[in-house]
Amino acid sequence: MAPEQSMERNEEEFAKVVEQYKAVIYKVCSMYADGRDEMADYCQEVLMNMWRGWGSFRGECALSTWVYRVALYTCVSFVRRKCSRPRSMALTIDMPVADDGDRAPMLRELYRLIGRLNRLDRALILLWLDERPYAEIAEIMGISKANVAVKIMRIKERLKRMSEE
Repeated sequence: MAPEQSMERNEEEFAKVVEQYKAVIYKVCSMYADGRDEMADYCQEVLMNMWRGWGSFRGECALSTWVYRVALYTCVSFVRRKCSRPRSMALTIDMPVADDGDRAPMLRELYRLIGRLNRLDRALILLWLDERPYAEIAEIMGISKANVAVKIMRIKERLKRMSEE
């Protein structure tokens, strides 16, 4: 296969991955960004890091695990440094807008409370809310499965106390 064909195939596969996991990317970024502009910056940074790592993704973990890991590490790093980045072209993807009807106020409150947690607890509870298996959460976060279970239980208790305040 010619290098041009290989690159084109690689770009097409990457575009499919982005389309498949755009809701995950959006959700992770929304947990760390303070506003719409910052959210766009985070999404763009995640996509850039995914593209940089796309060629070296060997499939040793599930694709969803890899996407979560890149998104979470990118957002946590972005929050840490909050420095100026080189000028770049905006990448846009159409993010799904959830129509949760009666649940919308409860979800907003839940996300507000989650936003008060530290970065790692936010990541853990986000993965749990996304119904990721404990083994996958452990792999993404780099901690044991037992530690995931304990931390999630404590986070849920903390969120409950916060909601009662």
